[in-house]
Amino acid sequence: MRNIIDQFYSAVKTGDSESLAALLHDDFTLACPTREHVLSGLYKGKTRFFTEVLPHVFGCAQDGDITFCADHRVLCVEGEIGLALAHNKGCARGNEPYEQIYLHVFRVVNGQIRALIEGFDTALANRALWADVGSLEADAPFSLDALSGLGFRGSPA
Repeated sequence: MRNIIDQFYSAVKTGDSESLAALLHDDFTLACPTREHVLSGLYKGKTRFFTEVLPHVFGCAQDGDITFCADHRVLCVEGEIGLALAHNKGCARGNEPYEQIYLHVFRVVNGQIRALIEGFDTALANRALWADVGSLEADAPFSLDALSGLGFRGSPA
């Protein structure tokens, strides 16, 4: 699984959408556990990810010089679940520094990413990337209960 995660970050870093598409399952879900931000909730389907989510995110960086996922570390892997940190480097619009850190929780099944939980500094993203960008409506709100439907089977506290 580490290899799949490494390939994911390499594809994002280099902008290799063909390789990224091969890594994502058709039923891929991006989960952003935030409220009332540009990305908040569950975004379902590989097609939606490529046609709506990525353009919404990367379109906001057009006037900047950002390397997305410039560096990463896989922290642990257990079964289908992997945990990693990634670091963006560069400047966004208006030369705003965008040294973003992402926490990613992957669920990989049969060599493809089925789900990705993405945590990030929303204040930095709102300021540097999304100051004048509307929210992208999610398919469903994020909830801890939704994690079971994505294959994350942790038990409640």
